[in-house]
Formats: sequence, C-alpha cells, structure tokens
Amino acid sequence: MRKFSNNSNVDSSDLSNYPDARIKDNTGALDGTPVNERVYGDVIQFFLKLKRLAGITANDLPDNETNGFQTIQSLKEFATKNNYIQNISSVSGVLNVSAKIGLMQNDEFLVCKSSIDLGAETQIKGTDGVINTITTIGTFKTNEYVRLIKTASTIFLVRISDAASLDLMVSELLYLKKATQSEENAGTIETKATTPKTNLTAFIRRVIGADSANYLAKPTGDPDERNGLLSKEDKFIIDNFTNNVINIGWFSGYDPGFSGPVGTNLPVSGHVTNAKYNFDANVGNSTVEVTISNAMASMDYLVKIYPESEGVIGIDNDCGQFIFKKLSSTKFLISSYDAGVYTQNIKVHLEVVQR
Repeated sequence: MRKFSNNSNVDSSDLSNYPDARIKDNTGALDGTPVNERVYGDVIQFFLKLKRLAGITANDLPDNETNGFQTIQSLKEFATKNNYIQNISSVSGVLNVSAKIGLMQNDEFLVCKSSIDLGAETQIKGTDGVINTITTIGTFKTNEYVRLIKTASTIFLVRISDAASLDLMVSELLYLKKATQSEENAGTIETKATTPKTNLTAFIRRVIGADSANYLAKPTGDPDERNGLLSKEDKFIIDNFTNNVINIGWFSGYDPGFSGPVGTNLPVSGHVTNAKYNFDANVGNSTVEVTISNAMASMDYLVKIYPESEGVIGIDNDCGQFIFKKLSSTKFLISSYDAGVYTQNIKVHLEVVQR
C-alpha cells in the first residue's frame, strides 16, 4: 500500500493522533489533498479484494438500505464466516454444507452441526457449488457437531465429543465405563471398568460376605469339589495341624455333686456352643452335654479335659476323675463326681482332637 503521508497537501499537524497524516481540505487556494488514484486507489482496491475473497459479485448498484450493503456483506462473509455453526446435510449421496468451502484457505476450519447420520458419502459440496472429497474421523450422528478442516487435498470431517455426544460415542466405540456395584457383584460383563470401591465391595462379598459360599474350596470327593478360598473351619484346622485340635473352648460354673435344676445351660466360650447340666439321681452323679461348633471328621476323636478352680481350690479339688463319652461328631458328655459334701465351682477347659 502506498504511503499516504508522501502525497502532496496532507495535514501533518497532529502526528500523535494521526501518525500517517490526514486529508486536508481545500481552502480555495488549491491547497487540499488531491483527489486522484494515488490517494484513493488502495482504498478502493481493498473493498474490491474483500468482495472477491467473499465470493460476491458486484450488483452495480449503490450500497444503501434498498439495494443492500455488499461491502458489509463482504466483510461479514470474509471475517466472521467461521463464527457461525454451519449445517451439514446429505443430498443424492453428497454431503452439503452451508458455507462456501471453495473460498476457504488451506488449514482453515469451521464447526458444523449435522442433520443426518453419516453414511457412505465420500464428497462434500458448499453453497458455492465447489465439490471436495472428504476424509472422516469418526462416524458422526444427527445433531452432533463436526469440525470441518480444509487442506490442499481433502476436507477433513472430525466428529466432536461433548457432553451431548460423549455417552453415545463411548458406547459405540466400546470404551470402558464405570461398572455399577450390582454389575461388579455379578461379574458377568466385560464392557465396564472396575473401580477401587466397587472392586473392594465385591471382593469382600466373595471372601467373607453374601457370595462367599460360591467361592470356598470343597474337598476331593465332594459332589461339587473345587479349588477356592479357605473357609474359617479349614483355616482353624491348618492353624492347629500339628496336633489336630479341631475345637477349643470351655464351660464354667460346674459343680459335680449339684443335683439340680436339670437342663441348666452353663456359661460357654470358644467352639463350645452349649453345655447343658444334668443329674442322674440313680447313680448320684452329674453330666454335662457339650455341643461343639466344628464337626469332627469321624468319631475317632478324643476330648482333652483341663479342670480349673474358680472357687476355693481346697474344695474344688474334692472331685473325682473327669471322663467323657462321645455322642456324635458334635456332641459328647463330660462327667465327674463330688468326693466330699462341698459346693464346687469349676471351669472345664476342652481340646477336641481328631485322631
């Protein structure tokens, strides 16, 4: 562009506000800025070039409200054409976009909203009639947004992910989404992702919770034998493997010579779940029916008995030898007798050993 300040008869009196000088009026002494091509040619050419870039053909009418303002239209079409969401449709197998793609520069882009699901289309046409081949990145759907990028060889159409389209895209592309807790518990799908919380809850259910029965190991010979997690009963057996102690516990408050009331349940602990006192008046001795929680593998077991004085030891030791009788794999009798005439208070510790 030609330098304006080099023209004759320009006003250079206020260069701080008008660094390139300004037009000067003619006072009548032919001292005004000339009206010639040098002064106005570049200005006129600016509008003409803008019009061509916008693809607008001059209507050869004055710009006004009646005829329209083609200069404003050119400016709007050129400077802001990519600030509007354009529409993409399909006509006779060719995509149509509401923009003059023939006027776009290489690497220029705009955003479109699709009114169709992308099908087998391979070309796109703008409002200027220019047809280009397309390269699609993502199969966009109706009402989704698409980035249109023009290059020297093709038009790229890129599916845009946003809050409106992300869920559908994730489902179509099989991206893993967070599993719900019920889906994690079921453990039957492979299109959802485990999270630390859902995984922890499901793990607890399988190990010690509602689902643990489906994951515990079952021994050889069982109709449903399988490898699996260790049950608490098996863990106890392993912990006591060296001596095969299967049940440990105690009952207390035992008085061998006490004659009633029959059927009294004594305090218990450990694997002793019940200790019921009985007295046989015919022989004058008492028994305690003991129930244990861990069933013995067979009737070939023995009960180790350790009496402890919880009263006066010199009185509590006036009892006879303790003896046991097996009733089942979970029950046995304990019996002793009172050698004196005193009330005794004995805690009986038990170890039930599988042989």
